[in-house]
Amino acid sequence: MRKREDYLREMLKIRCFEEALLQLFSENRLFGTTHTCIGQEAIAVAAMEHITETDIVFSNHRCHGHFIAYSHRPEMLLREIMGKVGGMCGGRGGSQHIHYQNFYSNGIQGGIVPNAVGMAWAEKIKKTDNIAVVFLGDGTLGQGIVYESLNIASLKQIPVLFVVEENGYAMSTSTKDGVGGSIVQRGEAFGIKTNEADGNDVEALSNTFRNAVSYVRGEKKPFFQVVHTYRLAAHSKGDDSRCYEEVESHKKNDPIVLLRNKLPENVFESIRKEAREFIDGIVEEVLGEAYEEFHYCENPLKTELEPDFCYPRGERYIDDINSALNHVMEKNEKVVLLGEDIKDPYGGAFKATKGLSEKYPDRVINMPISEGALAGISVGLALNGIYPIFEIMFGDFISLAFDQLLNHASKYEQMYNGTVKVPMLLRTPMGGGRGYGPTHSQSLEKYIAGIPGIYVIALSILHNPAEVYENVVSRVQVPVVIIENKALYSQRCRIDEKGKLGDFYCRPLRYGIAPSFLLSLSKDYKADITIVTYSGMVDESMRAAEELMIEDEIGVNIFVLGQLAALPAENFIEVKETIEMVLSVEEGTGALGIGAETIALLHELKIGKKYARVTAPACAIPNSILQEKKVLPGKKEIIEKAKELYYER
Repeated sequence: MRKREDYLREMLKIRCFEEALLQLFSENRLFGTTHTCIGQEAIAVAAMEHITETDIVFSNHRCHGHFIAYSHRPEMLLREIMGKVGGMCGGRGGSQHIHYQNFYSNGIQGGIVPNAVGMAWAEKIKKTDNIAVVFLGDGTLGQGIVYESLNIASLKQIPVLFVVEENGYAMSTSTKDGVGGSIVQRGEAFGIKTNEADGNDVEALSNTFRNAVSYVRGEKKPFFQVVHTYRLAAHSKGDDSRCYEEVESHKKNDPIVLLRNKLPENVFESIRKEAREFIDGIVEEVLGEAYEEFHYCENPLKTELEPDFCYPRGERYIDDINSALNHVMEKNEKVVLLGEDIKDPYGGAFKATKGLSEKYPDRVINMPISEGALAGISVGLALNGIYPIFEIMFGDFISLAFDQLLNHASKYEQMYNGTVKVPMLLRTPMGGGRGYGPTHSQSLEKYIAGIPGIYVIALSILHNPAEVYENVVSRVQVPVVIIENKALYSQRCRIDEKGKLGDFYCRPLRYGIAPSFLLSLSKDYKADITIVTYSGMVDESMRAAEELMIEDEIGVNIFVLGQLAALPAENFIEVKETIEMVLSVEEGTGALGIGAETIALLHELKIGKKYARVTAPACAIPNSILQEKKVLPGKKEIIEKAKELYYER
């Protein structure tokens, strides 16, 4: 156990640092936002005392104290907050979003919890003695993903320490108005060993954390530690609506005051002066330094592919996907499959994983119905060297994982200035045609394609799943979402040895992480109209193209997208001489869709002269098969729009 003077020295450095931040804000020399932990320093100092270099720490928006106690590098944090050269994230993260060694933080309430659980799970998979610690405020207990994460941590016995800093408020809402029932019993309800302690006596708190960390490390199980404290400063800079008398009444329990009462006055004053001069020196130094320039991270995926037509014929597409998953698991022992009902004997809702849990019993893992936590835990696994392939049973449920995709998976690499990678793969069946109704038949890929930093692939009958999955897992270091249209699963590959698909000549286009293809009924690939489509609409487009040629002598090519985000501009450029009029066809709704983005891109590239779209109407997909056929676009709608486009020239 440390000397009292050492505890005081660390807490005062944190206190003086944050007081300096508030002063800089008041002088208009610092901008944005910051959330101080003034009054809570004992928790950070006591907890970090028992963390090793190889343990993982995940903090939140109120992370300064945790970081300084972890790293002892306040100058690096100030540079980051001020956007100066030498900040740990190059000014991209600022006050809330930082990464240094094994320390991480993010400002989204609750979202970091599954990330920490995933990172701890990776340590368990790798059979180390390392643990993860995640800090959350009592206000975060209103987030459902926290409970999803607690449930999974308990079920899988994951070595993670949950630290709830109960400071009485979530921003301006008091705990009694925002948290129902007992905070401590929340951990106990999941069968997690739980403890509560005063968060202001740093010496007693050090013993508390010693016991908690020892339990997690030794038992390889989660622990739920509640610490009661009080935030003496505003939530963010000066936005404090608490009454003066309330805040003043808590100052007698200030952790620095409590420790001061145990030391001679001259010792305290000497350490306080030392801390103030130390922080003042850092502030003066950093104020005189240069600002960090912003450098846009270019798309790193400039891949050239050699599409393989020679995959087994006669197999259903779902069996091809199953074989592809088996292949990547056989080749890479770091790959794990996660999802709902994916283990045998069920093998997944569409049987994509059937037989794999028998072959890889420790790497095919059934998960509870927790899409948000499933995505968040996958992010944590990916950050820590395990490659997760996780299945969302129906693409409609991807909305439940949206926060993890938008605010975590897609942002960590750029937010942390390239110091981390998040290689992971989400696969999900999308689309209608089976009469599954409004919440199991949607095509939601456009919402994911709009997130910077995530690549979206749409498999079609032309794509070899083994080629696509192998390419993604072995070559791509960013989050990838693979869309598998449900109608595709029962089909069989019809590409022959010459690369023809029925009467269509097939030209592979090689840019991207999944190939695009140009189909044509003409050997020289000349056409009046080019349909741009993907996934389940390929078959409908081929049927329409054949009828348009036979009945109306309108030549139609079909440009089959493999990669929806980012759209492969190079592939369009490669075949621009074949493109005159463009008809975009997609199964989803039109507003802000893949077709709209495609046409915008082609217009910017000056490819094509006229454009039109075929999409689903802006309504929920009905359950009745007959009604569903009226809503989803098909051959009839494609032909009508193609004729309209052609004859209005």
